[in-house]
Amino acid sequence: MKIDRFEFVAGTSKDDMFIGLCLPAIIVLPTFATYLIIFYLGIATSFKNSHILIRLFAFVPALYLMYFLIKKLRKYISNKFVVYLDNLNIRICKNEKEIISGKALYCKIKVSNDKLVHIDIKTEEGSISFRARPKEYKTLTGKLSFNPFGTATESDMKSLLALGRKIQNTIEEQKNL
Repeated sequence: MKIDRFEFVAGTSKDDMFIGLCLPAIIVLPTFATYLIIFYLGIATSFKNSHILIRLFAFVPALYLMYFLIKKLRKYISNKFVVYLDNLNIRICKNEKEIISGKALYCKIKVSNDKLVHIDIKTEEGSISFRARPKEYKTLTGKLSFNPFGTATESDMKSLLALGRKIQNTIEEQKNL
């Protein structure tokens, strides 16, 4: 029997919780730092009376810092997974370190257009939830848009979806026997 190997970049449910906790800080802290710099340089009073464009321009460094922090966060939550599947025996490695192995008992797939592939796999040893979002996606007008929380390429998402379908099909075949 041939062992199937699936390789993809994705995040887990814990990574999504981490994003949810860090995102407000990533948005607020650079803006707050810019405001503190303006305040301690003593230009806060003239800053309040200045034109709206000057006030908006003062926060451009905060926007650059937000973009940089989001890219760092995205790099931190991106994990390279390699999954070895032999019938229902599964071995999952995260960044070249084995995290789960055993017989696959359950697999649930959720796909939201081209914006999210979410797969839950339960084994005898534990469970894991993979979430892959594209780094870029097409808008309604057809243009590519940057996704700050995207970790995967289109091929990663297809590989993850193929893994989920393979496990589901194998589980169904085992039930029918």
